[in-house]
Amino acid sequence: MIVHITEFTMLTMEPGPDIALYHDRQIAILERRDWADWLDPSVPAKSILRPLPAGSLDVVRVG
Repeated sequence: MIVHITEFTMLTMEPGPDIALYHDRQIAILERRDWADWLDPSVPAKSILRPLPAGSLDVVRVG
């Protein structure tokens, strides 16, 4: 059986240092250590959603 997913959600937040030069928002990226906490409703989202440190993302211009 083939399942086609037609819906998705991207959670955005303030940009980290790698994205701030190009845009005022970025998608939320969870660090691996936060994956279990993200699924725990007792953990506040604000404690998990934070910009990644500078140099964490490779920014490449396309187009």
